[in-house]
This record gives sequence, structure tokens and C-alpha cells, in this order.
Amino acid sequence: MQGEMLNDGSLRLCTLHFGTRYGHELRCFCFSLTSFVQTAEKLSSPEPSEQNIHIKRLLDDTREAISPLLPPGHHLLRLLSFPPAPSSAPLYSFVSTLKDVLMTLRQRCAPIRDSEIDAELQKLDSPPPKELALPQAHMAEHPLQGGGAASGLAMARFTTQSLRAILTIIDHMRSDFHGFLLGSMTEEQLQGLVIREAKLRERGLVTNLWSLGTDRRGEEIIREQWRRWCQGVEDVDNVSQEDRWKVRLVKVLAMPTPISCIPPKNLTTINVPSPNQNELPPQFFLSAPSLHRLQDYLQAIVIAATLRSLTRLPPPSPLLPTTSIQASAQGFTERIWTLLQTELDTSVTDSSLKLVNLADEVIRARRLVVDSLDPSEELRLREAVKRTLQPNDPVFLLLQKRLMGALLEAIVTNELQNRGIQVPDKLKAGRGHPDQYAGKRLKLIVDDGDLAGPRASSPKITGLAHPIKGLDDRVLSGAIDEAFMRLVGIMGWVESVWGDLV
Repeated sequence: MQGEMLNDGSLRLCTLHFGTRYGHELRCFCFSLTSFVQTAEKLSSPEPSEQNIHIKRLLDDTREAISPLLPPGHHLLRLLSFPPAPSSAPLYSFVSTLKDVLMTLRQRCAPIRDSEIDAELQKLDSPPPKELALPQAHMAEHPLQGGGAASGLAMARFTTQSLRAILTIIDHMRSDFHGFLLGSMTEEQLQGLVIREAKLRERGLVTNLWSLGTDRRGEEIIREQWRRWCQGVEDVDNVSQEDRWKVRLVKVLAMPTPISCIPPKNLTTINVPSPNQNELPPQFFLSAPSLHRLQDYLQAIVIAATLRSLTRLPPPSPLLPTTSIQASAQGFTERIWTLLQTELDTSVTDSSLKLVNLADEVIRARRLVVDSLDPSEELRLREAVKRTLQPNDPVFLLLQKRLMGALLEAIVTNELQNRGIQVPDKLKAGRGHPDQYAGKRLKLIVDDGDLAGPRASSPKITGLAHPIKGLDDRVLSGAIDEAFMRLVGIMGWVESVWGDLV
């Protein structure tokens, strides 16, 4: 498990299972032999106020360790979040809290852990007395030291050792719980758990990567770059402030410059993208490759539509009977789209070969419409095909504007709801029946949102009240559906991972 050292010498670990930012390894680090003695010494302070400061830190540590095993609103979590109550003997009050922790664990643990918890509860019933009788020789050597100081140190060691044992029990229970989850969950629930873990790991990776070499928090840097990236987005009707980034992303996808998301080159400074770069903020770091492929995919759709416009083939019309020319038009689009998809899928391309193939297809389709095609017209068509592959071609820009406008409209308006996307009113994944099992059993506590099954239906751009003019071919419509699904999926993923930082 990788980690980083903080300024106070403690260890920050990467995210572990069940969403905890710190794990049992941190507890073991803090309660290693050296830290164990240091913690006991701090707790043995004669001033109750000093003891309460350190007890509060231990309460927070315990709360963080046990939270994956309890529901979010459990009373013990609230108890551990409160500061210690004023007391003349805070450590003895702390022992009562530790008993509450053990009793809660006793109710939720596997039967194999009962004896382990019972043994710790029995130990907590016999704390050191408040005054220890010291040997006369010790009193003669240290006449100013009474039994209270010795009792304080003994009690501090007692509580520290007990807390160390409790954290070990929590770690064992988390291992039991993890095994129980894997053994009792359905395939959909396991998929949800993996997705949740992937989100947590992505967030931790990106946050740490952008904060390396700086004294600033990664979340602060990431939020700052996000706001800078979203600046300059013009107002769009029916778009909330929270969704303005989606408008920005759609416009980014329409730019001819390839999308990129590059970590800081200098670990002591943060890169500020230049105006000529199409660079995304850190929230898209792991989604950038998918967005880059989507950008190429959208350009291929526009290129196919532009090439079709050069053929002068009749537009598709489901109201008319299929003719030989319409069938040829359909075949033309299929062949062109196959060529472009091959170009997208291959890592080594031959641009001249691709250009020749595309031009040949356009000329073949034009000959279906006109009786004859003279050499000058054929040459003009080949030049037009060459221009089509340039991002500044007027026809390309017009069709791209229509396509991106339709995608944006479908995303930021109520089109999705109008197409009947159904989300269950209650998500019940992972919930058991109260009377299905008798006796004590491990309780499945996983966020339903992460384990929800697939939606009843998927968003589709097909069926818009106004089809996209120039891109209404059946083959292209299917490709637009695919592009829209990819875009919606990426946006949903980014929102679920970075909801508080977008």
C-alpha cells in the first residue's frame, strides 16, 4: 500500500476498502512501539484539559476506523464525534467510551470474534486504581512524587493498550466483512462494489498527483483549475450553474485540437493551459483517453456526412419506397463509415490510401446520380474530398455545429426525461429480509447508489422531434446514438467521482 508522509510525521495512505481514507495500517503506525509510549506519556499529563486534547484525537481515529462497519447515522458515530465531557479523570471516562465501542462491535461481529471482544471487555472492567501504593524506597528517593503520577501513567498505558487491541479487532472485522460481502453479493452488487472502489482510487490518485511538491491541498488545486476551465462559457437556456461544465465539454469536443489532460510538469508549480491547448482540468485525467477517442469519433461522423453531401444522393426518407438509388446511398454510407472506423481503430494509418479510397467511393456514388462524369468534374470531387478532411471546411463546420448543438440540447434540456428514462423510486440492491436469517449475522452496509443495477432504459438521441439535417442517414444516426451514450457515460462518471469539485 503506497502512502505519503505528512508534515506532522504521520502517514497518509491511499484509499482502502469501503471508502475510508485512512486504514488500520495507519493505526498500527500510530501505535507502533515508539508511538505507543509517546501516546501513553501524553495521556498521562496531570492536566485534564491536556488529556482531553489527546483523547479527542483518539476518538476521531476510532470513529474513522469503525465507520465502515456502521450505518452513517449510528449513535456510536455521533458519540465518538463529540468532544470529551469535562471531568477530573478523563481517562476513566474514556474507558466507558471504549466499552461502548466494544459492545457495539459485539453486536455486529461474526461469532468467531465474540471471545476476543469479551476478553477486552473483561480487561476494561479492571482499570488501575486512581492511587497506586509506591514502594517506600521509591518514595524516599522521590519524596515529591505521589501515587497520583504513577497512577496516571499506568492508566494512560492501560487505555492506550486497550485502544490498540480494539483497532486490531476492527481490522479483523473488516476482513470478515469483506469476505462476507464477496461471498453473498450478486454479480451486479459486486460490479457496484468494484465501481465504487474505482471511483475512490481515481479520486485519491488524481488528488495526490496534482498536490505533489506543493504545500496546498490537492482538492483546492483541482477546484481552482476546474473553475478556470469553466470560465467564459456563455449562458445557455435551461442550464443550471452546476451543469455549465457540460456545455464547456461539448464545445471542447468540437475543437480541432486534440483533447489532453497533462499532470503538472514541475511538481512545485501548477500548469496553466495556454489558449492554443485543448487541455482539460484534473477531473478528466483518467477520462481523457475516452474523450479523445470520442472526439475522433464525432469528427468521423461529420466527415461521413460531409462526404455524403458531395454525392448528391437523395436524402433518406422512410415514407418513400426503397429504390435502387436509395439502396445505393445506404451502401455508400456504410462503406464510408467502415473506412473511417477502420482508420479510428488502427494505430498506424496511411492517409494517402485513405484519401484515395474515400474519393473513389464518392465518385462511384456520384455516377449513380448523373449520366456521365467528365474528368474535370472527377478532379473537382477529389479536391472536395481532400478539403472535407480539413477542420476549416465550411460544410464540415456547418454539419459539426448541427451535431454538437443536437448533443448539447439532448444533454442540457429535458429530452432525456421525455424519452422515458426510468430510475427506480427505491434502490434495494444488497438489502436482505429481516426474518430471513435467525441469530446474529453480518449486516450488509453498502451504499445502494453504488450497487444499483442498470437503468430500465438507456438514453437515446434517436427520436428527436427534429432530426439533425444532413446527418439523418440510418448509419449515421446509429453512430450518433453511440457517441451520445459514450458522452453521457463519461459525464455521469465524472459527476459521480468529483461531485463536490465540479
